Amino acid sequence: MPKKILEKISNKIPEAIEERRIATIDIGSNSVRFVIYELYGAAFTPIYNEKILAGLGRDLQLTGNLHVQGAEQAFAALKRFKILAEAQNLDEILIAATAALRDANDAHGFITRVRDEIGFDITPLSGEREAFMSAMGVISGDVRAEGIAADLGGASLELIEMKAAKAFGGITYPLGPFSMFKDNFDPAHLRKTIIEHLSQGPEHKTGQDLFLIGGAWRNLSLIHQKRIGYPLRVAYNYRLDIPGTKAMAEWAYSPAGIEEIMQWRGLSSRRADTLPYSGLLLNVLLDVLKPKSVLIAPGGLREGLVYNAFSDDFKNRPALFDACRALARGRQQGAGIGRPLYEFLQPLDTVFPRSFNIDNENRLRQAACLLVGIGKGLHPDHKARMVFRTVLYAPFPNLTHTERAYLALMLFSAYTSKKTTPNDAALDYLLSPEMQSAACIYGEAMRMGVSISGRNRTILSQCALSANPDALSLHLSFGDAGLVTERGQLRLERLASLLGLSVQA
Repeated sequence: MPKKILEKISNKIPEAIEERRIATIDIGSNSVRFVIYELYGAAFTPIYNEKILAGLGRDLQLTGNLHVQGAEQAFAALKRFKILAEAQNLDEILIAATAALRDANDAHGFITRVRDEIGFDITPLSGEREAFMSAMGVISGDVRAEGIAADLGGASLELIEMKAAKAFGGITYPLGPFSMFKDNFDPAHLRKTIIEHLSQGPEHKTGQDLFLIGGAWRNLSLIHQKRIGYPLRVAYNYRLDIPGTKAMAEWAYSPAGIEEIMQWRGLSSRRADTLPYSGLLLNVLLDVLKPKSVLIAPGGLREGLVYNAFSDDFKNRPALFDACRALARGRQQGAGIGRPLYEFLQPLDTVFPRSFNIDNENRLRQAACLLVGIGKGLHPDHKARMVFRTVLYAPFPNLTHTERAYLALMLFSAYTSKKTTPNDAALDYLLSPEMQSAACIYGEAMRMGVSISGRNRTILSQCALSANPDALSLHLSFGDAGLVTERGQLRLERLASLLGLSVQA
């Protein structure tokens, strides 16, 4: 058996932590999925992801049983996943089964066969527990998430409230596409049925954020991004206003929308079949829940399984910083310079412009410093652009799209004074001119600190900055001003100029 992981650790957050790998197997009504995550502190990144659209729950509405062919496909997939898991020498395997194996009349026979022939013990999650795990997945992706999480699977819909990194009041409804219709997609009839089911559940507070979980809504959002020309092709934490969400939802089940979806390039026919219904259900949820905005959730059930296995100490770690350290491993020029660089620049907080509240601004600055120098081995002519793209699309937790763009621009400016990035459209869409200026100034400050210290944390710790309303000053504790090169002096002068200050000897 795989050895247990995620033991208790001290509250002290170390610079580095042992790397681990954990897998989840998610046996859903539509898909069976095997995902391996690489864990680094509180950050975890999928490094292998395989799914089979078996459609276990495809016949639930008609027969009450598992789909025969789907059950064979799912069994074959689980057999393969067992071989892969053993070959990977994983630290832990977490298995979850949802509505199909929870509700089907013949689910017990399938579960017994899997246990006897493959060796996996499967205990289907209750609807309430499934909702809780999905909410934990949202929180793992952004601990600040508050509102209602809605998880749409093949056979069911789960709703649950989230507040202060906790989840409560989970409830399940038989509102997945496999539970609602087989061939005849009748929006008017389905709308009435959806409303009837939702009316039997508890009332939810209106005016909250609504987080959408599940492949159907995620794929629908990516199509929406393409149709409106949204410049950042990242689904997680994609925020839509209510008019935009309603337009997307209504288009998805309109005759024109259905025709376009069925022909959408790169979308499987089985996935495409679920999108019109997902749009209809979303439209009803907008009417019933009256959210203030809608987001594509940064995580779901599988991420929730991993996050819920964490000790409280791990959950309290700053996952963004762990993710930055993980990305920087082996790629940094000047390893370990991140924290000293941030501390070196802190005395300039009074003169640096801010785009967010002070805690969030400092969080993003620390993340940027942890990532500085990740261009190791890249050609100097292309380093800034490649680092920008890496940071813009990296699977970092706890970042909105705006924060992601801000962080990427800080790192871009730490390498070059050029103004043109690989995705100016995303920056202009997500960041005001003032925010872009603030990011560039901090990037220039990091560039100055790296230049003065030669990427050496020991030297950096012996340098000190100070600022008054008129000037910047650099102080060297070792007294050798000759250690500051002409380039380093020019970087200091450029930073002062951007801040509207002079350099004071």
